[in-house]
Amino acid sequence: MAVTTFQGTVENGQIRLAADVQLPERAKVYVVVPDLEQDAGDTKFDLAEMVSRMPPDYQAGEESFGEPMGKEEW
Repeated sequence: MAVTTFQGTVENGQIRLAADVQLPERAKVYVVVPDLEQDAGDTKFDLAEMVSRMPPDYQAGEESFGEPMGKEEW
């Protein structure tokens, strides 16, 4: 697999590349962000507390995501 690098910036949540960079439609890209520290699972959730916030009359229901689009089976 060949790799080519381009430098860009994030503006309004979108990656902006130089004007002369033209990527083919549906190109597979990888984003590498130097010097970014991400919280690695510091947030802990309390299931009992989350359940206590549910309305007393809550009823779980089945969701439909439409017909299969590939080889998935249900």
